[in-house]
Amino acid sequence: MRYHDDSELGKGFVLFLIIVFVAIFGIRGCATSVAQGNTHVETVTICGKESVQRSGENAGHEYRVYTSGATYVVKDYFGTGGSRFSSADLYGRIRIGETYVIRSYGYRVPWTSSFWNIESVTPTQQEPTGTCD
Repeated sequence: MRYHDDSELGKGFVLFLIIVFVAIFGIRGCATSVAQGNTHVETVTICGKESVQRSGENAGHEYRVYTSGATYVVKDYFGTGGSRFSSADLYGRIRIGETYVIRSYGYRVPWTSSFWNIESVTPTQQEPTGTCD
């Protein structure tokens, strides 16, 4: 009769899960790290904001912020340039009608609905880019 050691099977499964976890989050972390190399700073007035439902491959929701300059998103990220896991808190502090210096990263690609991701907002009295009209 053959003896089968279940602990070897368990170790293999755990190793498999670790490899999958590193592959998935490592690839996403690398993509974020590349995007974090492309920063953007703009002084804007907040014209509106909403949580938008997404479908398809990127199903879920994203927090969008419409400004006098550009449209931004607020989402969690991790990469070599830093990380954030409190997007809802930052989104909640952004007030419509207020003027901020927005520091963001990423790429604005209209045909893919890709927006700059807000890293930080700082209230300011500076003259904003554009208007909300």
